[in-house]
Amino acid sequence: MTEKTKRIILIAAGVLLCAALVVGIVSRLAAVPMPIDPAISDDVPDTKDPVVNISDPEVKVDIKMDGEQHDLGRDADNSGTEQTIQGTPTKPDAPEHPSKTEKDHVPDDVPEADRNKETPPTYKPEQTEVKPQPTEPAGGSTNDAGQVYVPGFGYVTPGGPNDGGTLDDMYENGNKIGIMGG
Repeated sequence: MTEKTKRIILIAAGVLLCAALVVGIVSRLAAVPMPIDPAISDDVPDTKDPVVNISDPEVKVDIKMDGEQHDLGRDADNSGTEQTIQGTPTKPDAPEHPSKTEKDHVPDDVPEADRNKETPPTYKPEQTEVKPQPTEPAGGSTNDAGQVYVPGFGYVTPGGPNDGGTLDDMYENGNKIGIMGG
């Protein structure tokens, strides 16, 4: 058999297995009709049900009108096979363009003498020289006091070497935890 034939047989077997599973699940979940109990007759009223008398209450609705009749369906058309629920919308008129205010003016309204009163800034010779900013030391460098420079934290006093150890009696609920010892 070739590889292609083996694959086809395997796929066909899988499809048949899935179909068998679907049939089994559907037959298992199919509704089983409930048997009718012949001992209970339909003539005997069930005494466990409460007797409820519902009467129709009188409802009065008082509608106050402001003098105008409001017909909600005044634009509706119910003739023919097509109905319209809402009339054709109309576009409102555009608002008026705002008129000129006291703040609105044209450049000619300002006299020539009042224009461009600002003068460009003048600099003194000592202001043009750029003073170098002190640079930060490189990370990990030490100072005379033995402190190490950490960027963002400054000089930090080292805490010494890390200490590690092993415990042979580290147990939780009778079980050794972690990887310890040699």
